[in-house]
Amino acid sequence: MPRPIAIAATIVAGMVYLGGCGYRPDGAGPASAAPTTASPSAVAPLDCTPRPSSESGDDSGRTPTFHATPGQLPAPDAGEVGGVAIPRGQLVKNADGVAVAWLGTDVLSEDRLIGLIRDLAGVFSRTGLWPIRVPTQYRDDAVLDPPWLETGPERSLAAIPTAPAVYERICRDYARHSADLEPLVPPVTALARRQPGPEMMPSGLRIAKGGGLLLVPVARPADVPAVLGWLGATNTQLTGADITAVLRSWEDRFEAVLVSIGFDTLEVQVGNRPESAQQRGKLVSEHYWICPDNFAASMPDYYSQGLSTWTRWSFWWD
Repeated sequence: MPRPIAIAATIVAGMVYLGGCGYRPDGAGPASAAPTTASPSAVAPLDCTPRPSSESGDDSGRTPTFHATPGQLPAPDAGEVGGVAIPRGQLVKNADGVAVAWLGTDVLSEDRLIGLIRDLAGVFSRTGLWPIRVPTQYRDDAVLDPPWLETGPERSLAAIPTAPAVYERICRDYARHSADLEPLVPPVTALARRQPGPEMMPSGLRIAKGGGLLLVPVARPADVPAVLGWLGATNTQLTGADITAVLRSWEDRFEAVLVSIGFDTLEVQVGNRPESAQQRGKLVSEHYWICPDNFAASMPDYYSQGLSTWTRWSFWWD
């Protein structure tokens, strides 16, 4: 999949982005070089077997904080959804000709978009339309970059795997194709335990900057990538359904709610941050194995520290 040229360094959620190398905390020293290739004899076989444990806490049967019956998309000039005034938009159809989303035609300011997202999230249980930001990614701030190619979204995907199944497949693929390379971060064999805390409220949702408004008919926010047939992580062999599986698990365990989706980027608002070092260590592996582009060679320790303070998790696939 072709990729536009990214900005060399941008600040995201208290971190500095370093092109293809990943992130480091703002103000930290430069990221070190990529890890060297180990000889085959020096690398132990990867353990890709998921191990259930009392601390794992996938909570896959838990009712998500934000849940609804997927709703009907508004007309381009509807003017309102659930009593909330919205700008003019357009319907987006997938490869089957089915309308899968409503996209506003205007680039909105940060304050305006935050207000809309909060108001629309507040009526999500009635409308079944999840509001999300579309960034002006890689382009002029006056031009939207929708989270699909020029031809529109791919076909939506109905079958959603579990998060452990996604991680097991990623690890086994790595073991087959990179047997002579030692991974930067251990594979995911058990998920980080759930962090207890309050539910995410609409008033707690935030975005980093302005952009476009996207409305997607879903049962929960995490389902957006699957419904859109999103291919932003295709370079790591992950489908929209795979990303949805992981996002569902993060919603259940950390109140991590999807608030932004771009051509190859995602951002979630985190309600309950991990507190223990063991949680953070497992979560570092969860983040790394779906999005290694977020890491540099010296990054795991910094990343683990960041997980205790970051209120947003941002992902970019090269």
